[in-house]
Amino acid sequence: MPHPPPFDVTALGCCCWDYLGIVPGYPALDEKVAMSDLSMQGGGQAGTAIAAVARLGGRGAIFGRIGDDEFGRHIRESFAHEGVDTTWLVEVRGATSQFAFCAIDEASGKRTIFYIHGTKGKFAPGEIDRAALLNCRCLLVDGHHNIAAAQAVRWAREDGVPCVLDLERPQDEDEVLVANASHPIVPERFALEFTGERDLEAAGRAMLARGPEVVVITSGAEGCLAFTSDGLTHQPALPVEPIVDTTGAGDVFHGAFAYGIALGYGLRENLRFASAVAALKCRSLGGRAGIPTMAEVREFLARMG
Repeated sequence: MPHPPPFDVTALGCCCWDYLGIVPGYPALDEKVAMSDLSMQGGGQAGTAIAAVARLGGRGAIFGRIGDDEFGRHIRESFAHEGVDTTWLVEVRGATSQFAFCAIDEASGKRTIFYIHGTKGKFAPGEIDRAALLNCRCLLVDGHHNIAAAQAVRWAREDGVPCVLDLERPQDEDEVLVANASHPIVPERFALEFTGERDLEAAGRAMLARGPEVVVITSGAEGCLAFTSDGLTHQPALPVEPIVDTTGAGDVFHGAFAYGIALGYGLRENLRFASAVAALKCRSLGGRAGIPTMAEVREFLARMG
C-alpha cells in the first residue's frame, strides 16, 4: 500500500516579520499618535496560512526565502514554535528578509500595512523540489514567487494535488495561476479587476470558466461566495467579539480551507470551518496570535448552532 503524504499542507510563498500597533486614529502628516499596544510576530500570506494549519493540529511545511538577518531568524523561530517544517525555508546569505509595519485602527480593527520586500529574492522554478512540494494532501500557493508559483500550480494540476491559491492584486502569471489551481480564493477587488466584470457573480463565473474546480471570493464582513459547476454558495461571516485586528484574517482563511481539504471536508463544511477560524483570529493583535486551536473552533461552531 502507498504511504500517506507526510504533510497535510505544504505552502509556497511569502514569509514576513511583522510589527503591529493599535492606534486610536490615523495621524495627519507631521503629527504623532500614541499606540495602545505593540506586537511582533510572523506574517506573510503563505507563512500565516501554514501557521494556521499547524495551530489547528495539521502537519505543514513552508517553502520560502528569508535573509540571514535578525528578522529572518525570528521568522524561522516562529515557524519552529508552531511545529511547521522549515526544511525548505531557504536562508539567503547577506540578504534581508521581508518586513512589515501594520497600523491597526482601534475602533474598527482594520489595518494599514507598510512593507519592504527585502533582498532575499524570489524562487526560480528550478530551485524547488517538485516531489517535496507535492508530498502533501493539499498545496497552498500565494503570488509572492510568481514564476515559481505558476510552475507549482501546473505541477499540482498534473499530479492531481488540490491547490489553494491566494492572490491579492493582479500581476504577471495570474492567468496561469487561476487556470491551474483547483481552489483560487481571492478578495472581491482582485476578482473584479482580474476579470473586468462589474459584479461578483459574473466575476466568479468568469474565473471558474478558466479551469478551477471551486472559486471563492471573499468580501470581509459580507462573508464569501463559492462558485462551482453546480452553482453558487454563500457563507456569511461569523460574528465574534471583540474584533481587535483583522490583519491576517484572509491568510488564516486560506490555511484553514487548505487544511479542511486535507481532512476531506465538503465545500459547505469547509467554508464554515475556514470562516470560523478567520473570525476567531480577529480576537487578538496580529495575524498569528489569535489563531485558534481545533478545540476552540469546534466549541465556537457548536455555539453558532
